[in-house]
Amino acid sequence: MLTIDRKALEQLASLLLERAGLKIAADGFHGLKLALTERMPALGLTDAEEYVRRLQELAGEHELRSLLPLVTVGKTEFFRDAGQFRALERRIIPELLAQARREHRKLSIWSAGCATGEEPFSLAMVLAEAGTEPQEAEIWATDLNSAAVENAKLGRFPARRMAGVSDDRCRRFFHPREGGFEVQPALRACIRFEAQNLASPVFAHVRPGSFDLILCRNVIIYFDLPTIRGLMERFLVAMRPGAYLFLGYSESLFRVYEKFEMVEVEGSFVYRRALFSPGKGHKKREQPSPPAASLRGASGRQPKTHSKRTSPTACEPSPAIEKNGRLPDSPQERLNGAVRLMDQGKFDAALEAVSALIKGDPDDLAALLTLGNLYSLLGRPTDARETFENAVSREPLCVEARIFGGVAALQNGNLEEARSELKKALFLEPTLALGHYLLAQIQERMGDREGAKRSYRNAIAQLRYPQRDLAGHYPDLPGTTETIARVARYALAALAHENR
Repeated sequence: MLTIDRKALEQLASLLLERAGLKIAADGFHGLKLALTERMPALGLTDAEEYVRRLQELAGEHELRSLLPLVTVGKTEFFRDAGQFRALERRIIPELLAQARREHRKLSIWSAGCATGEEPFSLAMVLAEAGTEPQEAEIWATDLNSAAVENAKLGRFPARRMAGVSDDRCRRFFHPREGGFEVQPALRACIRFEAQNLASPVFAHVRPGSFDLILCRNVIIYFDLPTIRGLMERFLVAMRPGAYLFLGYSESLFRVYEKFEMVEVEGSFVYRRALFSPGKGHKKREQPSPPAASLRGASGRQPKTHSKRTSPTACEPSPAIEKNGRLPDSPQERLNGAVRLMDQGKFDAALEAVSALIKGDPDDLAALLTLGNLYSLLGRPTDARETFENAVSREPLCVEARIFGGVAALQNGNLEEARSELKKALFLEPTLALGHYLLAQIQERMGDREGAKRSYRNAIAQLRYPQRDLAGHYPDLPGTTETIARVARYALAALAHENR
């Protein structure tokens, strides 16, 4: 009979964290226990603490590689995340390939966490379709699971795992074999498969500045924070200036690692190493601070000015004074006046005031976002969308443009667009409780009750973090932490009642 107590599970979790960077919380101990029930009999062991001691020995490295596939999820598929592959096909691969050709070198890609090979083979197909000659590119495909790597080298896939491959691609890049398909040799030629532990503190075989593109998708969800930061630092060193890093759809470096810049490509957010490093004659591009004008109710205060007013110096002209002797209203005061008109339901008058404000300062982000909201409230969805796109063009990482764009799409009945915009906002700022609440509202309207429940719970959970004021103004959105908590709990209770 096997003896597996909590102490042994805690010891094993600690060892996996130390040796592989895998973070397994107490709620994941059930999976550890299942893995032990499979591996312990294979070694003729009945005591879990003895098994852990075996892993701690030098000879335990081989057993560790047998255990790891049982405690990690190696789910993968061809062309996983259509949005990211659209960005690769339309923009990134052609751009990187052209640059490599200009510099007379190979395009170098790393599929980090390749599992059974679907990702690197998908990349190889995209390269071939972009007109890449075999000698022009190389893909390094690695995974912690050495058994998966050996399987990937074969390039053989049962029919059930070919769902993401179109008939045309299947004919061009595969040939049928019993029970499935095998990758054509020409496609395998540009891929080098190897076992690699991403938690290793040093990548001994990786040259600095050698990769144009790294894909590490759905891997860092298993790592603790120090391991993630260490990995990102090693990736940064391994990447050429301007190289791209792809993470999984639900993975974000928000408040984790700040040395990559985030960019949007064909609707997908990806990370990029800056073209220039600080300290080499180029100033590092800083992330703009969020404008201080608040969303109504976000803090219970009126919007704040963007910067402190200072007295004019002798070299600066004094501000013009009106005939009545008072200074003219500042842009912020004029925006506050337009906000008051909105709250009174005087949208036409507010539109006139905000339009005049933007005419004087087209870069006033808070006014631009408020203008988009006014167009939405006045039933002008095309104008609203164009205004929010204008805001994004001026500030690509503007969370508010995504939040309000989602609200505008929701008001116009375009639920898919609304959900897409809210998910983009939450990728940029995962701790934004209002974003989770609005996403839940959209999911509920789409009939996704389980998704809505998760998002309502996420909204409540994120309230443990400080909620910043947002730029722009939209009337009647829940803004205070107390309001968001109350309405999210009420919605959860209503959904639970419906399921009875």
